[in-house]
Amino acid sequence: MRTHPVFLCLDGCRCVVVGGGPVAAAKAAALLRAGARVTVVAPDLPQALAGSVRHVAREYRPGDLRGAVLAYAVVDDDETIVRLRAEAERERVLLNVSDRPEACTFLAPAVVERGGLQIAVGTGGASPGLAAALRRELEARFGPEYASLVAILEAVRAVLGRGPRRSEALAALIASPLLDLIRANRTDEIDRLLATVVGEGLTLRGLGVRLEAA
Repeated sequence: MRTHPVFLCLDGCRCVVVGGGPVAAAKAAALLRAGARVTVVAPDLPQALAGSVRHVAREYRPGDLRGAVLAYAVVDDDETIVRLRAEAERERVLLNVSDRPEACTFLAPAVVERGGLQIAVGTGGASPGLAAALRRELEARFGPEYASLVAILEAVRAVLGRGPRRSEALAALIASPLLDLIRANRTDEIDRLLATVVGEGLTLRGLGVRLEAA
């Protein structure tokens, strides 16, 4: 299946998860991390999601996707999937049906998350197992230090605003030993590096960044 990879901005958007169980709970949690307003349509709701999502305590009914931007469905019933596809097309909702790529209008990749860093792996629906295996390799390659690196770069970007100085400073930090210093938790040296590259007096504390534990 041919696909186009994107990262969706879902902050404040209505999203729906149809179905229960661990897979549905993981989809709902990922949507919450993206800032979406999540509705879960399922007879039961995992305790971990209580209070953070709107729960419709029943099976799916046509109309449940109205007003949504995106929906995940974790269901096996063919008739339900047909109705979900019809409603998603009618309401122009992006739909992913777990383990049914032919019923999807988008495919969910295997994702490595390290703070603001997200690495997505997809196979066009051909082999979710391969995507998961590659994700495990990437998880070993990219540790928690990358969350701190991205947080620092984001904070510096905000401090410097637009212009060539920002681009130069960010490029210098990326090319510097910053990542190794984060791994070693050498905060004093990081502060000195920031002062040299970005500006005197600029520190991790001033940027509001705390290093992620290794």
